[in-house]
Amino acid sequence: MKPTAFIVQVFLAGAASYLLSSVLTPLVRRMALAVGCVAHPAQDRWGRRVVPRLGGLSISIGFLAAVAWGSFREPRLLGLFLAGLWISGVGLVDDFRGLHPNTKLIAQIIAGCGVVLSGIQVDLAIMWLAIPLTIGWLVLVMNAFNLMDNMDGLSAGIGVIAASFCVWHALEAQQGVLAILLAALAGATFGFLQYNLPPAKIFMGDTGSQVLGLGLGSLALLGAWKNSTNLLSILAFPTLLLAVPIFDTLFVTVERIFHGRHPFQGGTDHASHRLSLLGLTTRQAVFTLYGVSAAFGAISIGLTSQGQLMVTGVWLSAVGLLLLGGAYLARVSVYANQPEVSENPDVPLIKTGLMHKRRILEVLVDFTLVCASYVFAHLLRFEANLTPDLEKLIFQSLPWIIVIKMACFFACGLYRGLWRYLGIPDLINIFKAVALSSVLSALLVLYLWRFEGYSRAVFIIDGLLLFIAIGGARLTEPLLNEWVFNSLEGSKPVLIVGAGDGGELLLQQIKLDRAGNRRVVGFLDDSPSMQGVCINGIPILGTRRDLGRIVQTHRVQEVFIAVSRPPSDLLQQIQSFCGENNIGWSVTGIPGSSPSTTSTGV
Repeated sequence: MKPTAFIVQVFLAGAASYLLSSVLTPLVRRMALAVGCVAHPAQDRWGRRVVPRLGGLSISIGFLAAVAWGSFREPRLLGLFLAGLWISGVGLVDDFRGLHPNTKLIAQIIAGCGVVLSGIQVDLAIMWLAIPLTIGWLVLVMNAFNLMDNMDGLSAGIGVIAASFCVWHALEAQQGVLAILLAALAGATFGFLQYNLPPAKIFMGDTGSQVLGLGLGSLALLGAWKNSTNLLSILAFPTLLLAVPIFDTLFVTVERIFHGRHPFQGGTDHASHRLSLLGLTTRQAVFTLYGVSAAFGAISIGLTSQGQLMVTGVWLSAVGLLLLGGAYLARVSVYANQPEVSENPDVPLIKTGLMHKRRILEVLVDFTLVCASYVFAHLLRFEANLTPDLEKLIFQSLPWIIVIKMACFFACGLYRGLWRYLGIPDLINIFKAVALSSVLSALLVLYLWRFEGYSRAVFIIDGLLLFIAIGGARLTEPLLNEWVFNSLEGSKPVLIVGAGDGGELLLQQIKLDRAGNRRVVGFLDDSPSMQGVCINGIPILGTRRDLGRIVQTHRVQEVFIAVSRPPSDLLQQIQSFCGENNIGWSVTGIPGSSPSTTSTGV
């Protein structure tokens, strides 16, 4: 239990920074308008309004004031204070005049060197590795928050969430000064965020985003996990806490390089932009990423009392989830003249698999799942009580397990199908691939080590976990499509007449046709046995006699007849009703036909 006075100090630090930032931000806004430091609409920017910048000044002042106070109690913080002043000044110049990306990168490296010289760095015995690793980490986090400042409230909100979870970690470890500084950073950023939420009244700018990144990156290295001797354990918690900005930075960089664009070139190709292009509003996209960031922060809290192997397994699973998200978002076309790549499963694997970025992502996802499943199988079998000898056996056999299972996945054709069209035959194929790979893995362990020290039950548990993980991974795309479809705002409500196979196929067509911007509110069907049931979550609202009531209640704008060879009286009723009420209607009696190409209504 933490002393009350200690928690009060942390709270007061956050509250004081919040009040200071809340007061300074409107003043900075007026100053930015007076001097003409505003962001204008541009092709490579998402916003379409003229908005003042420099809002990050309030974050810098609130946070650096706390760091200056902390430097009297912790001398290493003096280097962070000077580095923060430096990068804040560079950001201020960039907001006013604009700096070349190379110039900004050099300035970030100098700031990272200042932090390292003060003694804040990754604690590794190999000094020549620790120093460049620390500088690279700080540069990555600074750029991550700088690039995340691409949509109203996004970078600041993620910063508040990450800093808040860091405060939790610091309180658990009774790191007083660290908790106070993180609370001050969270408070200062939250004070600015209230003016930056969509629609933003002021932007953060480089003045604040780089200081926010430098502060979080540096203080994260001072966490309780810093005393670990394992590199993965040292970086696992900071990368989980900052998972969203790091993912967005790496994702955008890889995508731009893949499409022949400069990685430092601005653009509307970030994760937030792609969510909006899928149909989410700006606020929905921003709060979705808030939720993802909070989820990873909660995972980091749950791992604080776990062993190294558990941390490794969960971290690998988290990486797999991020890769799944990247594979889904990469489908969104954001670049002009983006070439269409054939995904025909009949084309040879060498042309559609290894040479296509999506297939590479699928392989990486399966790689992380293979590793994580093997680790979790041992944790479940031995109830998380793993001796050093068992851990040695795991790391000894894991490379062989990876080779066998990935080879079986290739041989069984797991990388030939399309995840969006996952069906029962695909799940059967996954089961065959996992079962074959598990049997071969067990035989290899028997041949190489005679199963000395190994548990046969582990391979059964591993097979079950891997089947669930691989099948679940391939279900993510249909599930995300469903979530996006249900989250659309401003879409056209439509009604489907006919709840048979044709109606179900038409529902799937509408869900996949995002350009049509339609939302199915329900079905009509005259069959008594169909009343009150749902098809893929969409209810059957009644019979044709209820047409008028349902159209009025749900404000239906379009009616589709998904009945093979519809009777003439049904056609006459729909045509007459829709004509009188100026509602569009279509006949799609052939299952699978596109509603956008068969319109016969007004």
